[in-house]
Amino acid sequence: MGMLKNFIACVLLVVLFLQNSCFEAGLSANVTYDHRALVIDGKRRVLQSGSIHYPRSTPEVWPELIRKSKEGGLEVIETYVFWNYHEPIRGQYYFEGRFDLVRFVKTVQEAGLFLHLRIGPYACAEWNYGGFPVWLHFIPGIQFRTTNNPFKEEMKRFLAKIIDLMKQENLFASQGGPIILAQVENEYGNVEWAYGVGGELYVKWAADTAVNLNTSVPWVMCQQEDAPDPIINTCNGFYCDGFTPNSPSKPIMWTENYSGWFLSFGYAVPFRPVEDLAFAVARFFETGGTFQNYYMYFGGTNFGRTAGGPLVATSYDYDAPIDEYGFIRQPKWGHLRELHKAIKLCEEYLISSDPTHQKLGAKLEAHIYHKSSNDCAAFLANYDSSSDANVTFNGNVYFLPAWSVSILPDCKNVVFNTAKVISQRNNGDHPFAQQKNVNELLLASSAFSWYEEKVGISGNRSFVRPDLAEQINTTKDTSDYLWYTASIHVMPGQGKEVFLNIESLGHAALVFVNKKLVAFGYGNHDFANFLINKKIELNEGINTLDILSMMVGLQTTFLAPEGKGPLALNLASMGKGQAWVNGQSIGRYHIPRTWVHPGENLLVIHEELGGDPSKISLLTKTGQHICSFVSEADPPPVDSWKPNLGVVSSSPQVRLACERGWHIAAINFASYGIPEGNCGSFRPGACHMDVLPIVQKACVGQIECSIPVSSAYLGVSAGACPGLLKALAVEAHCSI
Repeated sequence: MGMLKNFIACVLLVVLFLQNSCFEAGLSANVTYDHRALVIDGKRRVLQSGSIHYPRSTPEVWPELIRKSKEGGLEVIETYVFWNYHEPIRGQYYFEGRFDLVRFVKTVQEAGLFLHLRIGPYACAEWNYGGFPVWLHFIPGIQFRTTNNPFKEEMKRFLAKIIDLMKQENLFASQGGPIILAQVENEYGNVEWAYGVGGELYVKWAADTAVNLNTSVPWVMCQQEDAPDPIINTCNGFYCDGFTPNSPSKPIMWTENYSGWFLSFGYAVPFRPVEDLAFAVARFFETGGTFQNYYMYFGGTNFGRTAGGPLVATSYDYDAPIDEYGFIRQPKWGHLRELHKAIKLCEEYLISSDPTHQKLGAKLEAHIYHKSSNDCAAFLANYDSSSDANVTFNGNVYFLPAWSVSILPDCKNVVFNTAKVISQRNNGDHPFAQQKNVNELLLASSAFSWYEEKVGISGNRSFVRPDLAEQINTTKDTSDYLWYTASIHVMPGQGKEVFLNIESLGHAALVFVNKKLVAFGYGNHDFANFLINKKIELNEGINTLDILSMMVGLQTTFLAPEGKGPLALNLASMGKGQAWVNGQSIGRYHIPRTWVHPGENLLVIHEELGGDPSKISLLTKTGQHICSFVSEADPPPVDSWKPNLGVVSSSPQVRLACERGWHIAAINFASYGIPEGNCGSFRPGACHMDVLPIVQKACVGQIECSIPVSSAYLGVSAGACPGLLKALAVEAHCSI
């Protein structure tokens, strides 16, 4: 027989670029669309957007994240709405703390940005249960995302709830708010085939329901080729330059451009080179797109039990331009900002005409946008992934690196190439990787106590049934853990060595025989189910088999470290589990500073597999090392080119900037000539001019600085190192 029980813990460890605002808040706007673009108050717009999910950070840092997004060249913030946390119990709503949707939308509005509200209400988003509340699962006769009346009634009710809430707060563009777009459903086209006719009818119903709710802004359906008019079908993917809407009256829109990917247990940390990301964006606008969104621009953290997938890590960093802790990731953020500036220089051309295509060679082409017969902007593309090329366009020769796009806002001068990254770089891939810029507070000096939970079921919530119970039906998603217990009777003379075979559709399990751990099994994101095959020994008589199926102890306190930045929990010495700070579930590593108060704070660690808690530590970031390498052959900054004036400055520049709150405290290296090495390990080359005093004078004490890469500015004879292409390499240190 099987005995089951909700389980709380196995082992409990308790340890004491500034742009003008996109619009003026309060002024109503009429939002429509035509075949080229979204039309806001009668004007077509070219828009850069980025996803920030409000619950994956805290309200206190929303303004800073949105400010950095705006400085990076974004004009729109995109977010999902998470039904399961807004309606945890049917008819009981929650819009507080990290789930204060109205506050988030108003924060976007205060920054002067637009907002795309992806209501869904199915989100996916590597979010627990895809954003659906679990109570939906238990409504009699319900079938999700098809022509099923119980489901449609609940979905329509929640859609109406969110839209009414936005209307009450005057947050749609027609009311003077920032919301210019809304989304119903999410990537349903990927699964519609499985529902047959019911799926087709559901798409039409969802579209009609959304339109009839009268938001006064356009609705979109992503990954939905059969989205009925007037719903705009949009593209999701790593590349969308080949995407065509299902109607010539709809604009080409890209709702999810993956800046990286989500992190899954057992997989490498995702990474997408900024050169490839910039290439994808430039190609999209080159071929007729006018709205694209980075998924994610800031990924954040899956706090609490929000991670879904399955086996998705609590980090949702996504290799985004703003990292999990809220720090700018360079050169990704900076290179994309320059790209956005270059595309903005072409906006009047992009909205004035459809592109004219011109073949320039094998895997070489141009797309030209005209305002008049002799006034144009152009994109030159080399989509060969391995071979550089020289191309002739309008009588001029241009060098195109492999897999790159050059942008010419006047059809003559290249202001940006996607493969040439001249933005500053951060030394280190992880914000807490630079030991010189990190303080570590060991918790080993504190007094530890611990409590080991007994193996198996206990208490009055356990029950007996003749078959195995499915986990979500039993726990109703109130816990990640469930005990299964059975008794095995071995008669005298029977074999004591047996094979234990467990086929699980869950994510992980610990197996105990006679209260001793004998096996641990787990799946991965792509194949969550797993097998355990284990030879075990039983005793004559009664034996117990306990399985902890998985989808609190050491106590001491810690004093809050100085500073205002985020904290990281170093759990390298531990196995698998969860952590809480002052009652807030952080998942695994990231501790928002607002969850820590002055004086003593309580850290609780739930450890499933064992480890050494005496080596747990807290990390704080105290500064950053930044660097830049720019050659004389690199283009000048994009903002040195002015419409109708052309290039104002002909010199490329080294530009350095610290995170807000820090300044450039020291220049550690500066060499003009042919410096060698990489960021963090630059060294003088055969040709070296010491320009350290000049760079120090320009930068030390400043939040940001610019140094022209020219012999004249750097006080170097024009004849120095004759015949060599010179470059300037600089390393700097930022601190309070």
